[in-house]
Amino acid sequence: MWLLHTENLGLEEFVESNTPPYAILSHTWMNEEISFVEMQNAVMQDADEIIRNKAGFKKILKFCTLAKSRGFSYCWVDTCCIDKRSSAELSEAINSMYRYYYNAAECVIYLEDVPARVEGSLGHKQQLSGIGCSRWFTRCWTLQELLASKTRYFFAGDWSLIEDTVDPNGVNLNDVVVKVTGIDQRVLRHRNMLSTVPISQRMRWASTRNATRDEDIAYSLMGLFDVHMPIIYGEGAKKAFRRLQAEIMQNSFDQTIFAWRSETATSGFLADSPADFRKTPEFALWHPSTLSPFHMTNVGLLIRLVILDEAAKRSPMFSKAGPRAIPHSLAALQCDCKYGTLWKVLLVHLEPIKDTTIFVNGESCKGYRRIKCDRFIRASGQAVIGWPTENIIVLEDQQYQLLKRAREENQTRWGSKPPRESRL
Repeated sequence: MWLLHTENLGLEEFVESNTPPYAILSHTWMNEEISFVEMQNAVMQDADEIIRNKAGFKKILKFCTLAKSRGFSYCWVDTCCIDKRSSAELSEAINSMYRYYYNAAECVIYLEDVPARVEGSLGHKQQLSGIGCSRWFTRCWTLQELLASKTRYFFAGDWSLIEDTVDPNGVNLNDVVVKVTGIDQRVLRHRNMLSTVPISQRMRWASTRNATRDEDIAYSLMGLFDVHMPIIYGEGAKKAFRRLQAEIMQNSFDQTIFAWRSETATSGFLADSPADFRKTPEFALWHPSTLSPFHMTNVGLLIRLVILDEAAKRSPMFSKAGPRAIPHSLAALQCDCKYGTLWKVLLVHLEPIKDTTIFVNGESCKGYRRIKCDRFIRASGQAVIGWPTENIIVLEDQQYQLLKRAREENQTRWGSKPPRESRL
């Protein structure tokens, strides 16, 4: 891990387990940021004045001066403390980013676009209003930087401290952060509570954030879920986010990871983006009296769920509309959702895959696709009592397209009837 010396601006390398106390900067990248190599050149005796005159160098200089005044001999800045010429070092740094902020003694959050406070209580109110509009709250990387930090201080564009005092309306800085981010105050005050928050809620915090590189939308969330994965720029945002979800599933049985909504007509169980969690309600997990692993296979997601099929649609929940009102299956995710003041069971719509039998470990499973992905059904706990529990396979897009193509090619070769039973 590279750290900047706040006195001479030199870069020094440390073993992460033996780093001195350091301050860390959370900011948004602008034009003229300074790279690792440029920082090394900037502190040489015959340094290029072009580098020293860049806005990025001036920002680093201001931060080092501030960190030194707060008692730190070392600090860390993401622009210049990672040697991005090395793909291995870049991958290691991205996978370690949450830990870098977690281990920092102090986090300085620099809001470049927030003006300095003018004198008087009204000035503080205006400054707090401006904070909520800061670009810092829209970037994907700053979410984990906020959540990981033990001690954080906000600074305005002139590097003046934004005081956490109450304005005339009784609002303070923490209230603004809670309102803008949607993060519970308890999590902001006690960072180790992060792991107790349902997956869907953590995804919702990231749902409106963006990145310069599409894949960073997924990579920036690894720390929030304590997972690690290879960094593959060029794979695209959707594939990176699918890999992230697969990694999360290996370490958690929290089924709120499937509680997303989008305008997609048909889908597997994995979301395309954190944006799909933007409108998810409040969730709580079921009592873990029985647990069944779920995981990805080369056919789709293998999962055990409570299933409402055609035979079960005579449930009182559906008696008024009639058993044919829902011409497909429903599945109850193992989580409850808040509906007003009540807790309800969350149901998603499934459509069976016809004419294909899927075998897993010698047992046949029904195949499904999720449909009507823009909606949920909320049912009382009593309404789903007695529904059967089944192992099913939910095909993701890639497997479903392969299945359709194989059927079409088979139709071309053999006509309407396949020469053998279709099994997967």
